[in-house]
Amino acid sequence: MKQKFLVVALVALSVLLVACGSKEKPSPRVDVWGSNDGLRISMDAPKIEVPFKRLEGDIIEVQVSLNGVPFNMCWDTGASMLCISSLEFTKMYKERRITEADYKGEILTSIADGSTVKSKVYTIRKIYIKGMDDKILRLYNVDAVVSKNVDAPLLIGQNVIKQLPKHMVNDSTGMIEFEEQQ
Repeated sequence: MKQKFLVVALVALSVLLVACGSKEKPSPRVDVWGSNDGLRISMDAPKIEVPFKRLEGDIIEVQVSLNGVPFNMCWDTGASMLCISSLEFTKMYKERRITEADYKGEILTSIADGSTVKSKVYTIRKIYIKGMDDKILRLYNVDAVVSKNVDAPLLIGQNVIKQLPKHMVNDSTGMIEFEEQQ
């Protein structure tokens, strides 16, 4: 019995040493998760009020422009990244508002049903969120996940929300109030 145990232990140890002793380096990874290296934000005024609409399920929707193309997007504090569907991506690509030069790589993303899928990441060069009195909140160089699902909602996720100036959702006025930090 002891001999069988020793043989099994030695075989296991040998396998472990061979596996750990490999000199092959892991493949390089594209740094796409939350990098937003060149992200910049500017505001037309110290305070901007952005109108929003409440949708079913208490979801907030705002109007934005991605590289000059207008969209309605959901303000989703549970989403990690800005997300667009392949339908919107195709529209922007056909209009040359997004190009292969904007491609950053692929990541695994978790979707609402709990499954994971491989998604492409592109840089959105300009995001404009229009407020009252034509005041604009501008974001530059934001990473966006492109969902293969054409019906996927357009989401403003944490890689945008956490970078924004101080803000508050005011249900009584129907505005998201942004304030420049001094």
